[in-house]
Amino acid sequence: MEPLKIPSAINSMEISLNAETGKLSFTGRSYPENSILFFKPVIEWMEQYITAPAGKTECSFTIEYFNSASRKCIINIFRILSSIHKKGHPITIIWNFESDDESIKEIGEEYKNLFGFDFQFNPY
Repeated sequence: MEPLKIPSAINSMEISLNAETGKLSFTGRSYPENSILFFKPVIEWMEQYITAPAGKTECSFTIEYFNSASRKCIINIFRILSSIHKKGHPITIIWNFESDDESIKEIGEEYKNLFGFDFQFNPY
């Protein structure tokens, strides 16, 4: 399975997904004109990834800002990760946030409570 790399733009985050290493990375701001269209290749890649995931999946989020439409897409990503976890594959979420950004931290805590993954919270 080929890695997926989406470079950042003014209104969209950088995304790097590697099935071989199990490393998934989402970095930056996300408020694209059409979030569903922007995240479509990511969701498709992840739906293929769940058929043969790496032994361990590490998903890193360094989100500065995201709008409600992007947040819904991120929740869909977490749902896919949840299906991997239910098959017995460990999932680790690394949630990076600016030390003074309580709202992004709280969103990470909400996701931890909803999905129960191993979360590492890293303020910077």
